[in-house]
Amino acid sequence: MQELAKSIESAAQGWKLVADIGGTNARFGLAKSVAAADGAHSEAPVEDIQLLPCAEFERIELALETYLKSLPAAKVADISEACLAVAGPVGADRVAVTNLPWTFSKSGLQQALGYARVEVINDFAALALGCTGLHGDDLVRIDEASQAMPVADTSGELRAVIGPGTGLGVCGLHRSGNSWQALPGEGGHAAIAPVTDEEFAIVQFLRRTHSHVSAEHLLCGRGLVNIFCSLGAVRGQDAPLRDAAAISSAALAGDCALARDAVDTFCNLLGGFCGDVLLILGARGGLYLGGGILPRIEPLLRASEFYTRMRAKGAMSDYLQNVPVHLVRHLFPALAGAAAYLGSER
Repeated sequence: MQELAKSIESAAQGWKLVADIGGTNARFGLAKSVAAADGAHSEAPVEDIQLLPCAEFERIELALETYLKSLPAAKVADISEACLAVAGPVGADRVAVTNLPWTFSKSGLQQALGYARVEVINDFAALALGCTGLHGDDLVRIDEASQAMPVADTSGELRAVIGPGTGLGVCGLHRSGNSWQALPGEGGHAAIAPVTDEEFAIVQFLRRTHSHVSAEHLLCGRGLVNIFCSLGAVRGQDAPLRDAAAISSAALAGDCALARDAVDTFCNLLGGFCGDVLLILGARGGLYLGGGILPRIEPLLRASEFYTRMRAKGAMSDYLQNVPVHLVRHLFPALAGAAAYLGSER
């Protein structure tokens, strides 16, 4: 890989390699201008975007090498920095990608790439930073007050970013001076709080095989499958579907009542979980819903009890009354966030 990429004299110029490494796909791109005056990323800063299935590569280095080999040699030679957004904790030098058998050393990867700067950040930290520059069809309001309030919330209060995909990502977001700072964590592995008798039954069913039933056991792709299969078992019904996309498609088409109920349960539990996160963070500045699942089931999300559940917090229900909820439709927000991270002062 040393021959494929080399650093240049000034890190302020040249291309920046950005990546979003999830449990299913690795997304790569190149960026140049990455930050606006208000701390948000500049419009459409990422080029040469490619998506590579993680299962096709034994190591992250091989995926990086494949991407770099696909680029013109002149661009590769002009890459000066990199920011990899990775699903999982990134505090130590040794990084392990959650839901994927990839581990790597930050320092070793920088040495292999030969760049002046290589940053590794949490994938939802990148998504959070990317959300600050989205607008129009890339970011839509879905809360009940969306017709009465402006699309863009400009308050300085904390915000939250939550997204079900291969796993369940959770991140806080706050403004510090003229820039945005992400507050990543592993909130997806917190416990889930069922409300209805059937939701309690689903959790009890999963506890037969899991000592700890986390939010991620229910609020991600495999979580939707868990809900579908558990509902079938609790009701004594056949539950033949074993793929989240198939369950979502059946629910949207109206072909399977159990699939529709599973998606409704998914959205309702997600609403309650989001409300809990907002309360814990004090994030009344807004909620961003990311991940790959929700844009595909947007009509069902809007028709569900998501927003009611989000606000149903007893004495603190009014505390969340005016929190704007945005659905992220942009395909690659974390790449823009990784680029923004490289453009901010550290």
